[in-house]
Amino acid sequence: MNPRLVRWSVPRGFGLIEMLVAVAVVAIGLLGFAKMQALAIGSTHNSGTRALIALQASSLASAMRANEAYWGAGIAPASFTVSGAQLSDATLSTYTSDCTTVVCTPAQMAAFDARTWGASLAAMFPGAGATISCSTVIGTPVTCTITVNWSEKTVAVNAAVAAGSAPATLAYTLLVQP
Repeated sequence: MNPRLVRWSVPRGFGLIEMLVAVAVVAIGLLGFAKMQALAIGSTHNSGTRALIALQASSLASAMRANEAYWGAGIAPASFTVSGAQLSDATLSTYTSDCTTVVCTPAQMAAFDARTWGASLAAMFPGAGATISCSTVIGTPVTCTITVNWSEKTVAVNAAVAAGSAPATLAYTLLVQP
């Protein structure tokens, strides 16, 4: 047999099936990457919300420390709720002075701070509310607990989890010693 007559078949590029497999692998990888991005964006939004809630609670804690004559004296109500600019405590809700223009008593200042803080919280997080509970035992250091409640959408890993989940109600609690 003459060696010149033997032809070797040399592959010349990809076939159609190889191209389809490669495109399928790349498409699945891109879909996975897109899902990871969506989860990351959702998680970032939720963590940002939680950080802002913590800052809001800290701002009320600072106002409580600044008004030690009211909050630290043990005369604060045992527990009241803040919903927007509305206070559930009958005594605090009677004070409506604008303490930015007039001199206020410590009780008026506490009501003004709580009302202003609640309005700010509601503006940032509609539907959010708070409960402030203080120890009223005279002779012991006064401690107050600020609990902020809000709703947020959960980040779902797949469609089955997303279909069965409603917005979660979360709470952030901060202990303050004015």
